[in-house]
Amino acid sequence: MRIDNPIGLQAALTGSFSGSFAGDGSNLTGVVTPTAAQTLTNKRIDPRVGTTTSSSSLTIDSDSYDIYCITALASAMTINSPSGTPVQGQKLIIRIKDNATARTLTWNGIFRAVGAELPTTTTISKYIYVGCIYNSTDTKWDVVAAAEEA
Repeated sequence: MRIDNPIGLQAALTGSFSGSFAGDGSNLTGVVTPTAAQTLTNKRIDPRVGTTTSSSSLTIDSDSYDIYCITALASAMTINSPSGTPVQGQKLIIRIKDNATARTLTWNGIFRAVGAELPTTTTISKYIYVGCIYNSTDTKWDVVAAAEEA
């Protein structure tokens, strides 16, 4: 099948679909479209993961990462306000492990403890997970979970 567009470019289409085409693609069976409201069943969404070995000043790009891992923190670290444009309810998980020496953690005021305390130091060679949800009403990353490896 060949389709001509208004500026004269041509595209060859192959394959098939069932259903009829609607402007938003919502009637295409098995196709996820960017604008249609759809229920996904039996689908996995892979998180966007960023990693660094160590940093004294960490600024996570919330447009690029859902999980950020610090694998061998070798100095005290300040966790800055994430860059990007977060949306209401967006999740962010921060995982921190030191390099066998306890390290001090300082959090920007945009991180607000809600039912969990922000960790202020690492425990030697133990993982710390910090779970945050963006609250656009208050322009805060609400920290709703903080857990340390047993």
